[in-house]
Amino acid sequence: MLTMLMSFCMTVAFAQQGVIKGKVLDENGEAIIGANVIERGTTNGTVTDVDGNYTVTVSNLAKATLQISFVGYTTQEQAVKGRKSIDIKLNPSVVNLGEVVAIGYGTQTRKEITGSIANVSQENFNKGVTRDASDLLQGKVAGLTITSGSGDVTRSSQIRLRGTTTLQNDQGPMVVIDGVPGGDMSTVSPSDIESISVLKDASSAAIYGSRAASGVILITTKRGAGSKATIQYDGYMSIDNMANKPDMLNASEWRTLNKEMGNDISVYDKYTADTDWFDELTRMGVSQNHSISLSGGTSKSNYRASYTYLDRKGIARDNYLKRHSFRFQLQQRAINDKLRLGLTGSATMTDNRNPDPNNWINAYNNLPVYPVKNSDGSYCLDMNTAWDQGNAVANQEYSYRLNSSSYFYGQGDAQYTLMDGLNVKASLYKSRFMNDYSRWDDPRALKGQNNADYNASGYGIREDRKWDRELMEWTLNYDKTFNDVHKVSAVAGYSWEKNTYSNVHAGVYNFAVYSMGANSLEAGNSLDIGNITSSKNEYKLISFFGRASYSFKERYMVTATVRRDGSSKFGANHKWGTFPSVSAAWGISQEDFMKGVTWVNDLKLRFGYGVTGNQNGLMPYKSLDLYKAKDTYYQNGSWPTAFQISQNANPNLKWESTSMANIGLDFTLFHSRLNGTVEVYSKKTKDMLYTYSVPTPTYVYDKIQANVGDMTNKGIELSLNWNVFRSKAFNWTTSVNLSHNTNKITKLSNDIFSTSRLYVGDPWIRGASGVTSHVVEEGYPVGQFYMLKCDGIDSNGKFIIEDKNGDGQITDDDRTYCGSAQPKLTYGWNNTFTWKNWDASFFIRGTIGNKVLDNPLAAYGNTTYLAGNNVMKNKYLGVLKENSRVCSFYLEDASFARLDNMSIGYTFNTKKISWLDKARVYVAAQNLFVITGYDGLDPEVELFTGDPSDDNAGLSPGIEPRNFMPKARTFTFGVNLTF
Repeated sequence: MLTMLMSFCMTVAFAQQGVIKGKVLDENGEAIIGANVIERGTTNGTVTDVDGNYTVTVSNLAKATLQISFVGYTTQEQAVKGRKSIDIKLNPSVVNLGEVVAIGYGTQTRKEITGSIANVSQENFNKGVTRDASDLLQGKVAGLTITSGSGDVTRSSQIRLRGTTTLQNDQGPMVVIDGVPGGDMSTVSPSDIESISVLKDASSAAIYGSRAASGVILITTKRGAGSKATIQYDGYMSIDNMANKPDMLNASEWRTLNKEMGNDISVYDKYTADTDWFDELTRMGVSQNHSISLSGGTSKSNYRASYTYLDRKGIARDNYLKRHSFRFQLQQRAINDKLRLGLTGSATMTDNRNPDPNNWINAYNNLPVYPVKNSDGSYCLDMNTAWDQGNAVANQEYSYRLNSSSYFYGQGDAQYTLMDGLNVKASLYKSRFMNDYSRWDDPRALKGQNNADYNASGYGIREDRKWDRELMEWTLNYDKTFNDVHKVSAVAGYSWEKNTYSNVHAGVYNFAVYSMGANSLEAGNSLDIGNITSSKNEYKLISFFGRASYSFKERYMVTATVRRDGSSKFGANHKWGTFPSVSAAWGISQEDFMKGVTWVNDLKLRFGYGVTGNQNGLMPYKSLDLYKAKDTYYQNGSWPTAFQISQNANPNLKWESTSMANIGLDFTLFHSRLNGTVEVYSKKTKDMLYTYSVPTPTYVYDKIQANVGDMTNKGIELSLNWNVFRSKAFNWTTSVNLSHNTNKITKLSNDIFSTSRLYVGDPWIRGASGVTSHVVEEGYPVGQFYMLKCDGIDSNGKFIIEDKNGDGQITDDDRTYCGSAQPKLTYGWNNTFTWKNWDASFFIRGTIGNKVLDNPLAAYGNTTYLAGNNVMKNKYLGVLKENSRVCSFYLEDASFARLDNMSIGYTFNTKKISWLDKARVYVAAQNLFVITGYDGLDPEVELFTGDPSDDNAGLSPGIEPRNFMPKARTFTFGVNLTF
């Protein structure tokens, strides 16, 4: 009987399965090569061949639904209903309303989305040299600002979404990689990324609760699919050249100008060299990237494994990055497809050399008459070390700052279908990031920094750091459609997370033997208290979350989410926080009264409101009393270490909370040739964290971290995509995004902790050391310049400074508001073209209405110290007769338009090559030119300045630093192959 029963079950199972064949065609009846044909709700699928044909085996001929998609065409779904032959004709579309978009703990079609979510898929990524996901996204999403403010290839981009949201260490949006929150972009190779979703408003980001105040970026990596193994190779070679070299005086010009000014330069002018120090410090950087992947699958499983090697050599001779990235993913279905098991593993190993920023200060100051090397081949060290000078080329050879890091993580998940539409999922994740940092300041290469780092006798540092992370999540998902009218989906979950950090630091100076550098610290003869340290901290986060969505005929849609987070970081009185949201959408185009409006394909009005939190600016244990080692004391003939209070306890420390209201209108018009979104938002951050000064002895320590301030961001965004020209042979699509954001600090004080204003920003120029450039004050934005107002230069060569208080003297009391580093408008404009087998694109982005302090001009554009220093050419040489000052004279409009990316590619016809599915070659260029009225080196400077541990880090944007490393112009040749 058991045998008969098993035979019957197998017969039924095989009776339900079936093979479907067909062809996928475009609007002109031509075969589409490489279209995806997938059984909806599974990983079972295939791709069309060179003739557009496909063959797929489905689990149930009666109930299965095929999902057919291809880049640039509207996704179609076809219910099989027992058929064994189905031909599909796809219609072109600028936007794919059926596209599945990651939304956090789930997916939705673009048509169903009620929150503000922007999705960028692989075909729209930026081309050329890309280090991580930020390079792929730059300029593509309205309201998302990504800045690369340096030519250092090891330095990450800085990201802001809809403005600055905190005073404490704003690190930008949280990154989620394949559903794992809190990821690092550098751990995913760009060639492994399938799509990126940006959760812009609180109604869509609140599902991530206390870490989503600055927005969320969801990265979805590629998965295996299809019925055959596929091998892909992507590779490129590139060259980098310096794009914006400072224009310094050469030897002849330096002598002539000194003679005109009557300076005695005999003590310096004892060489016959004519050295361009920037040329000596730089090179043509040659980079390469190679990525290979193997993927495939069956109706029950899929897999993908990849390896990427990136070798980037920066334009500075002491700057490089080498990275090896490994990744594998496997999914297997079992128990009649009710159980799905998934495994993901990733390893990223990076070696890089950070350039010494002081070398650029040397390059500005060093006299052109000094040679790099003496006649005997030794390095010339006869520089004026008291004036920020030294042989930077020697420093590049002998000294170094090296980083070696390893990042490993593994993820396993199991999902089980309890009943139709209901499944439960468990996920486990473990990661470890290890970093080894070594720094060596060689005594053979004096940098001339007044011996601040003991480098006259050699200075070595070794530091080892380790981050461990464990994550466990359980989710229950429900997704059901009733009568093809009512669609209900819900998710409920629990999350437990533990983060641990530890480090060991040792710094030694006064080396008698320095051949081993930082690898032999025992050779150093001097060690001060505090030069050897170690530390460890840990925090845990526990969360409960849920989301429910309802859709009626894709006409009326509503979504509600809530997350409750508990964190060990916060005070005893505020361990838990709740973050709710609600959003709704009206599919106007689905109404009966719109049926006759043929030029409207889709029209949807959205509204959302939610609350998110921020804990990134808070280190563990900030709510507790802490002690630190401080000096020594005498006791019974010995000198034990003394301790002192280093932090006041604050049991009321809690989350920063950001509430946001968002209204958006999505539209697709004129037979899907024009689509776009208009959005208006208003968000307010309350209880901002900041470190306040407090009186002693009321408090034991003179500072305390507290939740006090408020800040607002209000803005409007516009995104447009237009298929300008569409034919069988030629297509032209253009897209533009515009965003305007107004930032304002509305509160800095309460009854317990108060400050009228905060003076921040240190331009760090000779003669004005310690003079600030910005103010943080109620009623003004982050990035508000506050300095002396200058109306030009008088006939005596002196600054004309406005006496604001009218006391007849020019002092700090005459400082005033002189503009903002915040742009009035940020924009991006992208164009793509296809003609037969050719494709091309160019991309322009920029800002309007922001100001930048031209600090190099202030630091190096003045002839006051010309006799012993070189200067940068500018129109004020010989006119200005006094020391530079931190004043509005050096403040400029930094509006710009940058041709950021341009590419041309050709895809070969591989129909007659059975073993080759695709072959494409391309050339690309990045940072080709900048149109701007700004007189400095580059109008685009970093958003976040300072060390993240500093109290005022990130509060003084808009300064071009005096140790600015020039940016590069990059040219790339690449190839994409699929076998």
